[in-house]
Amino acid sequence: MNVKPTGFRVAASTAAIIAGVLMAGGPVLAQSKIAVVEVERLLQESARGQIAVQELTRLRDEKQAELTTRQEQLAALQKQYNDGRLTLAEDRLAELEKQLEDMTIDLRRAQDDANREMQKVQGERFGEIEQAVLPIISQVGREFGYTAIFNKFQGGLLFAADAADITNLIIERYNAAYPATPAE
Repeated sequence: MNVKPTGFRVAASTAAIIAGVLMAGGPVLAQSKIAVVEVERLLQESARGQIAVQELTRLRDEKQAELTTRQEQLAALQKQYNDGRLTLAEDRLAELEKQLEDMTIDLRRAQDDANREMQKVQGERFGEIEQAVLPIISQVGREFGYTAIFNKFQGGLLFAADAADITNLIIERYNAAYPATPAE
C-alpha cells in the first residue's frame, strides 16, 4: 500500500491526436503555445493536496498496524503449532492447523480489503482535487492563449522545456480558490 499520487486520467489517444495536429505543420503549428502541469507536484504542494496525502498516509499507517498485528498473531500461532508438533495430541494439532489456515485466509482478505480501501479513498480525494483544478487549468489556458496543456510525464509527453511548466501558477490559483480545509 503506497500513497503515490496516480495523477489525472489523460487519454493517450487524445494526447496523440493533439500532438498529431500540432506536428502537422502549417498555421496551427506556427500559432501553437503549449504548457505542461506536473500533477504529482500539484498534489504534493497544494494545500488540499497535502491534506489528502496526509490523510492517505494516516490511513495507510493504520491499516499497516492492523495487518502487522494480524501477522504477529499468525506467527505466534505458527510457533505454537511448530513447538507442539511432537508433544500435542493429533486432534489439538489438527485444531491448530485449521486455525492457521483460517488466520492465513483472514490475513489475505484483510490485506485485499486494505488495498481496496486505500485505492477507493485515494481515488475519491484525488478525484475531488482533479474536479476542482481542471476549470482552473482551462481558465489559465484561455487567459494565456495556450493551444494545449499537457499533464507532464503522462499522455505520451517525453519532454517539456521548463518554461512550458505552469505548475506553480496552477498551484497558486488552486490554493487561492480552495484554501486548506481538512477532507471530511
